[in-house]
Amino acid sequence: MKDQGHGSLRAKFSRATISKFTFSLIVFTTGITHAQTQLPLATNLTKAYKQHTRSLTGSPGDHYWQNNADYQINTTFNPETGLLTGSVGIDYQNNSPDTLKQVVFKLYPNLYQQQTMRNTQIAPEDLTNGVDIKSLEVNNQPIDTKKRIIRGTNMYVRGVQMLPGGKVHVDVTYAYVLNKGSFIRTGQVDSGAFMIAYFFPRIAVYDDIDGWNEYPYAGKEEFYNDYCNFKVNITILGNYQCWATGNLSNTAEVYEPEFVKRITQAEAGDSVTNIITTADIKGGHITKSNQTNAWKFEATNVTDFAFTISNHYVWQASSVMVDPKTNRRTRVDAVYNPLHKAYGPVIGYARKTVEIISYQIPQIPFPYPHQTIFEGLDATEYPMMVNNLPFEKAESIEFTVHEVFHALFPFFVGNNETKYSFMDEGWATFSEFSLSPLIDPKLANTYDMSDVNTSAGSDQDVPIMTLTPQLYGKARFADKDLKPALGFHYIREMLGDSLFFKGMRYYIDQWKGKHPSPYDFFYTMNTGAGRNLNWFWKNWFFEKNIPDLAITKVIHTKQQYRVVVSNLGTEIVPLHLTIYYKDRTTQTLGKSIACWAGGNKTVTIAFKTNKPVSKIILGKPYDADIDLKNNVWVAASRKNI
Repeated sequence: MKDQGHGSLRAKFSRATISKFTFSLIVFTTGITHAQTQLPLATNLTKAYKQHTRSLTGSPGDHYWQNNADYQINTTFNPETGLLTGSVGIDYQNNSPDTLKQVVFKLYPNLYQQQTMRNTQIAPEDLTNGVDIKSLEVNNQPIDTKKRIIRGTNMYVRGVQMLPGGKVHVDVTYAYVLNKGSFIRTGQVDSGAFMIAYFFPRIAVYDDIDGWNEYPYAGKEEFYNDYCNFKVNITILGNYQCWATGNLSNTAEVYEPEFVKRITQAEAGDSVTNIITTADIKGGHITKSNQTNAWKFEATNVTDFAFTISNHYVWQASSVMVDPKTNRRTRVDAVYNPLHKAYGPVIGYARKTVEIISYQIPQIPFPYPHQTIFEGLDATEYPMMVNNLPFEKAESIEFTVHEVFHALFPFFVGNNETKYSFMDEGWATFSEFSLSPLIDPKLANTYDMSDVNTSAGSDQDVPIMTLTPQLYGKARFADKDLKPALGFHYIREMLGDSLFFKGMRYYIDQWKGKHPSPYDFFYTMNTGAGRNLNWFWKNWFFEKNIPDLAITKVIHTKQQYRVVVSNLGTEIVPLHLTIYYKDRTTQTLGKSIACWAGGNKTVTIAFKTNKPVSKIILGKPYDADIDLKNNVWVAASRKNI
């Protein structure tokens, strides 16, 4: 999800050293004197390395494991009352070496429960009694209410024992009322459109780092779920259409033949097909003329399942050949209110994003059978689904790119969004820098850097590695979205595209369908790129530093200029100079972040010219810097201003 702050659309890590348990890091050949820098490792991660579930190459360790489950969900939603009822059958596999003596469930709709603690605003009229667990059975044995404790969005079921390698079957029947307002990633969009996510009780992640994921869902933080298989039956009124994670397995049973034909056409070609038009909506007879229809979806090896319904949205679709080797295509959808004309170009933006991911950045065949952009009241990602507002052109491109790129992180690569949102939000924001200009060149070098430049060094500023639930205030967006994106951008400049994307693809390949920690990312990028980058990871991600470069001296002798740039701060950023000549021509010079790797505080850039220089400006649009006033040298005064 692209962070929107408080009503705006744009909007500790304990550095514990290890005394009794020391790791020797793999050192790659570089010319950097900081090559053997070690990353501070939190003590709760040490057991993962002791038990060889993770490795210092960044790859999953020899004993890596993760749990998984199969979900059979049957749900009925009434758009007139907002009541959602359902039953969930779960076959859960304990692949851990531990005996599990309880099962922890996530009840995400309890965010709207009156007594739940929240870090976001909900209108009083949207407060509910939460999820009503009508029955719960484990291995066909009813669980007494005394053995299940609900605390906010967590439910603890005691008295269950799963041996290592063991399985458990769980059946839950439940109900809750979907929120009409206070839309936070889910809820009513208008009287005939609904985004329904996090709608079923699910078993929490149990992993090798924290055990059970007991972090509550409080509203601002996002999610951490296991890879599971889903079979979902959704019963809705007959005049509604449904879009969801996974593949619709009974298309001909819910759509009239003409629309089945159009869907098939869209899935086979590059052109855009108008599957549902305004004329179709007026004419009706899009879906089978039953009082209700049951929509059947299947999704394999995904971290979540979400669905949307509407009785008045149009649907445009196309497809992209994402993997010529296997002749595999991805269908791309835009589903929206036809009154909102700004949504018209979205199908093109989404289609182009899927294509760029597959062939350019990072050159990974798009991993899912469809990507659906649905008009909602937020900007949020779900597996194969995106919920976006009808933004104007520039924002529409950036938000589409951002949310679609989430298909890679946190869905294809299943990082823990709750604890370390920078691992997916950083990449999604990086995609705005990188992919948006490929869709519209006018968006190059136009990003607003004020969130970083105004928060760096403040009392609210914290290291990127700070756990996401601890991020508040003005620095929140900077520390979980923009700063990590800039870090990736700077590494890309230093390594070059070939090496950078090689490292990125190696990371994706090693951790697709798995749960990487930040250390797994850092070490895997090191291995994939063949460079030890710990000196940069430590400075940029683990420390609270200040970016502040300045032109401190310019020496002009005959036809040579020597520009001395000083790092007045503590953070490593690239060095870029633009030379403005009196004949109104310009020249750009620069050095990557590697120029600071040796710990030096000044760098000199020399250039020769027979033309008079009018001024020199330090910095590019993506260079963080808290004080731009010391970045200009004017020839007439020979002083910094």
